[in-house]
Amino acid sequence: MNEEITTLSAREIAFKIKKKEITVTQTVDAFLNRIEQINPIVNALSDSRKKEDILNEAKEKDLEIEKNKGLGSLFGVPIAIKESFLVKGLKTTNGDPMLRNNIAKKDAELVKRLKNAGAIIIGMTNVAFFCIDWQSTNFWNGQTKNPFDLSRVAGGSSGGSSVAVASNLTPLSLGSDAGGSIRVPAHFCGICGLRPTENLLSNRGHLKYPNKPQGRRHIVVPGPFARNVDDLILMMNVLADYEKYPLAEIPNVGFNNSQWNGGKLNIAISETINNMEVDEEYLSIFRVFIDKIKKTDHMFFTEHPIYDEEEAYVACNKIIGFEIGVNNPKVPLLSSFMYFFIRLKYKDHLWAKGMAKGQRLTNTQYAKALDVKDAFSDIYNSFLTKYDIWITPVCSMEAYKHQKAGKPFMINGNKIAYTKAIASFVFTTAFSGHPIVVIPIGKKENGMPVGIQIHSKRWTDKKLLDIAKYFETFTDRFISPKIKAIANNE
Repeated sequence: MNEEITTLSAREIAFKIKKKEITVTQTVDAFLNRIEQINPIVNALSDSRKKEDILNEAKEKDLEIEKNKGLGSLFGVPIAIKESFLVKGLKTTNGDPMLRNNIAKKDAELVKRLKNAGAIIIGMTNVAFFCIDWQSTNFWNGQTKNPFDLSRVAGGSSGGSSVAVASNLTPLSLGSDAGGSIRVPAHFCGICGLRPTENLLSNRGHLKYPNKPQGRRHIVVPGPFARNVDDLILMMNVLADYEKYPLAEIPNVGFNNSQWNGGKLNIAISETINNMEVDEEYLSIFRVFIDKIKKTDHMFFTEHPIYDEEEAYVACNKIIGFEIGVNNPKVPLLSSFMYFFIRLKYKDHLWAKGMAKGQRLTNTQYAKALDVKDAFSDIYNSFLTKYDIWITPVCSMEAYKHQKAGKPFMINGNKIAYTKAIASFVFTTAFSGHPIVVIPIGKKENGMPVGIQIHSKRWTDKKLLDIAKYFETFTDRFISPKIKAIANNE
């Protein structure tokens, strides 16, 4: 029974709890046992609530069911939260070693909503150092491992959140994405992840530093992980409930304002982004998927937006650098330190240049950088008005072996720079602010899953997910990894 419960979808769990087919206590006990068995192997959860506290909450919820109280849509569903969100009583580090013992005193806005919907917060998930990398490792919590192959990375910086879902430690988790931090982990771990429209979800209490202002307000976007698209929709209906949780800085657009009625779609397809090399076997799986959907009556076009990648890449990182900088100490040569840290660690001059320049932008220069962002967003908005969706690879390859950040990859016999192989697909696409969902489409011969990015116009998140749910029918969907077998053979 325990194993069966942990493989259920979030929607199935909530339904069975409300129908009294399973209890909240049974559900929580099943996941806690799973965590006790598997988390020491994959290292997804970095901090957890006390077991007795979680079980007591579950018992209280079972009593609520007996009293026929109104139950939220996530009632009794266990959820894990990325370590960059405030969760009262748990560690929130933002990947910063100075915050590795920081205990949050209150909940982030989105965490409040999840709790109000009846979700049970299990714990926090591991992140990359400073939440900057596509592998989730730091010196105080260690390396998060891919459940399909423990010798490979989980993705980052939301790798712990992705692995928690892929390893059946929780059916849902919360992550965030500025440069692929939801999309790359979802792709690497064979699950679904949504980067919503920028400003659809609140950043209050996300990447928040104690006694400091809310710095990150652009580009970085919170979003959900799940094993299927329907669960992404379930979670988004809670996270994006503007009517119940109106906030001054969030437009009253509403998650469900856009729907897909099943009509004919104009679909743009690109086999790469910014002319970056893509692994031949991954590309072959991508093409097989495209051939399947081309047998439908939708319209297909080989097309992509046209823009100056270098200009967008630097401008994007200027804004990120500035907004990180508002919480940095005012010390001499900080921008130089930022430049050399990124340049030496990731071997990327343009990324380092943008972040360093961002540290020392004047207010006027920051406003000009936002003007560049608006103009860039217009390019994507125009493109995604012409086409309902745009389908692309997520990055150049599947999850790679644990390695030092900055080390180049060998792809199709060619040496490709560490950041180019990934950032080319996920940095400038984040700069636009449009929603992007990742779904798995198959596995390589080595057993590693791969996925696709599906893009749509701003504020069409529900339509995008409706279409992605339809595309799931052309795939094998999520298949649980055999973590025990892998662990024994490691």
